[in-house]
Amino acid sequence: MSILPAQMTVQTPICEVCHVYTQYGDNVIHENINLKIAHGDIVALIGQSGSGKTVLLRHIIGLTTPTRGEVLLFGQNLHTMERMQQRRLMNRFGMLFQQGALFSALSVFDNIALPLRELKQFDEVTIHKLVMHKLALVELEPQHGELLPAQLSGGMVKRVALARALALEPELLVLDEPTSGLDPDRSEKFVALIKQIKHALGLTVLFVTHDPVTVAALADCIAVLADKHIIATCSLLELKTMDHPFINHFFQGYSAQLMEQK
Repeated sequence: MSILPAQMTVQTPICEVCHVYTQYGDNVIHENINLKIAHGDIVALIGQSGSGKTVLLRHIIGLTTPTRGEVLLFGQNLHTMERMQQRRLMNRFGMLFQQGALFSALSVFDNIALPLRELKQFDEVTIHKLVMHKLALVELEPQHGELLPAQLSGGMVKRVALARALALEPELLVLDEPTSGLDPDRSEKFVALIKQIKHALGLTVLFVTHDPVTVAALADCIAVLADKHIIATCSLLELKTMDHPFINHFFQGYSAQLMEQK
């Protein structure tokens, strides 16, 4: 069941960052950033701390506006449209924040139901069915819906946050450090769950991470943000051939292991 109708062709890039400059005072964060994310891609955005990954992510989801340039989502400029149009467009992507960002006073059920209730298109019976479906999608049981966030393990917080991000059946899933705080086993299982859901729902995925193992296991394409530019947009195998200090440092000690995963 599709909650929100698609209004774009498969050929239209899901996201396109065009000649973006970002500057705060004398501090230049981005210079002429260009990035295109095609329908169905899983793209990892990597870069050292302070390189502007989070700033770029905030531009893409409409929380901040670049100094110059355009960010197009589904072929439309999120930053120049009226509020109601912007809200409809933003409902077409789901966001999983680094720490989950669950509302501590709301149950798991109510956290997932929140975006559905805000849409004001469904009665409570329908919302209950949709929430139960999302819980099953992230491999949680119906009784987990009664718990509060404080009663959840770190892995369960991630799954509930993922269920909420998927509540409106988005076309684009944005993940900020999806495996941070998870041990290697839970991290591997969460990555496998994301891949499973991606293929089941036909999603496009953009994620930011500091973890080379997550990059290797999840990404089809890697965008490298360094020196205020996107210096590469390519596969892991292609990235291995590049000689750049950040790339060499990021994958240091992982090369053989990561190549085996691919």
